[in-house]
Amino acid sequence: MRRLLPIFLLTAWSLAPSCDVITEPFKENPNPVDTTSVVRGDTLVQTARAVFIEDFTGHRCKNCPKASKAIKALDSIYGPSHIIPIALHAGASNFTGVNADYPTDFTTSEGDDIASLFGIFAMPMGMVQRVDYPTAHQKTYTAWAGLSAQEIASSPEALFTLSAAYDSVSRQAIVNYSAALQSTNTNALGIVVYLKESHIISPQLMPNNTRDEFYVHKNVFRAAPLGPTGVEVSSTGGSAGQVFTGSATKTLDPIWNPKECEWVVILYDRTNYRVLQPAQIFVW
Repeated sequence: MRRLLPIFLLTAWSLAPSCDVITEPFKENPNPVDTTSVVRGDTLVQTARAVFIEDFTGHRCKNCPKASKAIKALDSIYGPSHIIPIALHAGASNFTGVNADYPTDFTTSEGDDIASLFGIFAMPMGMVQRVDYPTAHQKTYTAWAGLSAQEIASSPEALFTLSAAYDSVSRQAIVNYSAALQSTNTNALGIVVYLKESHIISPQLMPNNTRDEFYVHKNVFRAAPLGPTGVEVSSTGGSAGQVFTGSATKTLDPIWNPKECEWVVILYDRTNYRVLQPAQIFVW
């Protein structure tokens, strides 16, 4: 069961106006549109700070399952409304490459760009809110719990409202976002939209050097529809109460399970990449 904690998921239909009363005259639509394939997703309204954790991993990295376990532990403490992880299979091919024993290619060009931008070469390695860039932003998984606790204890710098929809015929997913600043910020601001998928069963090298043929991969980075660093929403920051809105779309690959895919949207400081606030919502 997904825990909601202080963030509330409201179904999209509950936000729509009532259709119980119909006023004459009745006119037939000359160009009817078939919307039976469109699935309206939830609407997410944030009320508290959340933490973005980027886990750079590989299916041939024997210690990487330890990092995934650390994220699972944080999720059990704080819940998915507070802990928003993404697993990027990027970097050295001896950790991420495919062969007969590890046939699934989880790498993406966008994921490689992100790893290159932040200089990620060792695994498992990660970033928490991308703090301490550019000198000490790479954090081992043993440090994630303490950093996450510090972040969650702070007041939110921005809060998101997200809504999602998915067309099961075209496999096109869309997310609409609205980020409201909770405090004044004077630096350039950007928004990035990522897509991830969970519960992918594929082999993984384990810490004891065995191969788990039925390992369950979670939070796997799939795409960045607005690019690896997203778009600039303000070159001069903004004052408390200012709102930035936009949307992103992605046609899902045929092998991706839309019911296991989630949008991840982050608002960040473009001068140092520090994440002000992340949010996530299911595609379907």
